Formats: sequence, C-alpha cells, structure tokens
Amino acid sequence: MKKLFTLTALLFFIGSVAKAQIFTIGPKFGVSNTTLSIKDNVGEYKSGDAKFSYHGGIFARIKITGFYVQPEIYFNSVRGEYINPNPNLPVQDQTIEFNRNKIDLPILVGWKMGPLRINAGPVASFNLDNEIPNNTNSAVSEYKSSVFAYQAGIGVDISKIIIDLRYEGNLSNQATLGNDEGNVRVNQIMLSVGLKLL
Repeated sequence: MKKLFTLTALLFFIGSVAKAQIFTIGPKFGVSNTTLSIKDNVGEYKSGDAKFSYHGGIFARIKITGFYVQPEIYFNSVRGEYINPNPNLPVQDQTIEFNRNKIDLPILVGWKMGPLRINAGPVASFNLDNEIPNNTNSAVSEYKSSVFAYQAGIGVDISKIIIDLRYEGNLSNQATLGNDEGNVRVNQIMLSVGLKLL
C-alpha cells in the first residue's frame, strides 16, 4: 500500500510539473557539417573539406526562473578529412578520411524569449572505438577516449517541435597525428529537430 501511494504521488508530481511546462523531454535528430582543425605542427598536415554527418538522441529541459537547463545525450557520427602534402607527390596532396562515432553529453544553459532561445554550455564526448584503423593511409597514432568541447547557438520552439542550430568546438584534442606531428580538433555546425513528449 505504501509503495502504491508513493508511485501515485510520483506520477502526480511528474504530471503537475509537465502541465506547468517546467519539465520537457523528447527525442531529437539532426545533421552536422564537420571540419577538422590541425593544431601544433601544421606544416605536416592541413584541414580538408567539410563533411556532413548525423546525430540522434534524447533531450530534456528544466525551466528555472526565466532561464532553462537542457541536458542531452546523443550518438554523434563524425565524418571529416585532413590532407597530407605528400613530399613524394608534389602536385597531388593525399586526402585522408577521419571517421569516428562518439557519445556526446552537452549540458546547456539558455534563455527563452517567446518562441526563440539562445543557449551555450560544455560538452563531454566519449569515443566508442579508440582503435587505430588498419589503413596505411591513416596518419592517426592515437585517438582520445574522451574529450571536452563547448556548444553555443540559437533555437526556436513551434508548438511541440524544437529546432536548434549550434556551433560545437573542441577544447581538447580528438586525435594525434604521426609522432606528435599534429593534433586534430573537431568543429561542427549542428542542425537538429526534436519533439516534446511532455
């Protein structure tokens, strides 16, 4: 009986919070435009063209006195490229693909003005596979198991639909090239659409 009462009270509380629009949760999916920036010994390698990839997961939003906190968790497939100016091929650079799958956990703080929103916050990213690919074209000597990044952007709410446009930049290196010949950082422009279930 006590457990039933506790469960009923919990459901009533969740329902009341959702009705007051203090708490929101739902799925979100989107596409990303990814570029790689090469740090340190930039003479050895350089950034290639931007590549499109995708992401998908779950968001939640909690209103706090005019502001809101929006934690998220999603799968992020990163696709990029970098270029090795091959000294043996002076008229043809060597383009190398950089493909990684990771889990991103951003925690954003935002301000809502009618349907419009602005937000920013830190992101923890965890690589799902840290093994070096068996590919002689790859110059990566180490993938980081986890990195920190930041996101900042704008959004709009249309009824139960949310749309977000953000920029994500790494605060730490995603990978190391060669014998410390350069470090890779991932920068993304992310467009996503979500659905409020509560």
